[in-house]
Amino acid sequence: SSIMNQIRTGHFAEGSKLPTERELCVTFGAARNAVRQALEALEREGVVSRQVGRGTFVTPQAAMDTAHGGMSAGLSLQEILEVRVLLEPQAARLVIERATERDFEAMERCLEGIRNARDWSDHKEWKYELHLTMMRATQNRLLVQIFETIIRARRQDQWGRIGDTRNIPHDVRAATLDANERIVDALRDGRVSDASEAIRGYLNGIFASFHGI
Repeated sequence: SSIMNQIRTGHFAEGSKLPTERELCVTFGAARNAVRQALEALEREGVVSRQVGRGTFVTPQAAMDTAHGGMSAGLSLQEILEVRVLLEPQAARLVIERATERDFEAMERCLEGIRNARDWSDHKEWKYELHLTMMRATQNRLLVQIFETIIRARRQDQWGRIGDTRNIPHDVRAATLDANERIVDALRDGRVSDASEAIRGYLNGIFASFHGI
């Protein structure tokens, strides 16, 4: 179960105040830190609004997305990966042509986030943020909107879930970091073909893992 599921089913309606962190810990049987991370992630997605001294509230936008079955609702991991494999490698050329030094600095911060991620939830967040940063560097608003939509489905599904505070195996962290450093290095060096292949290889690796290959 997750906070996001409670919002989707209408248990927490538009404008309603969520239970306190302590109460959510009891409800989901989760640690305080896990609950806080989930709320922070939902706030970044605009699903909830946290108001100092008042509490945490469901936003109108969250309720609207639920009522209209927003485009990101219910998308499977396979559907998302299929679209990412089609889009991201092709976007490498635009990133190389248009990215600024500030964009590359943002990518480096994301790599640092992956390197120092506290747990699985944090690890996933930094991976998504890195690739969203790449899409923003294309300066193509439609491409960014599409990418935001297809990763929002995973963010809502995973980040609203309580308790994903497991430690990240060293080999998993190292492999993720190595693959994404190769992508960023190729983009920075202007190597379009290498960047495209690195992105495709990274996503196909996730696809293979998903299918148990």
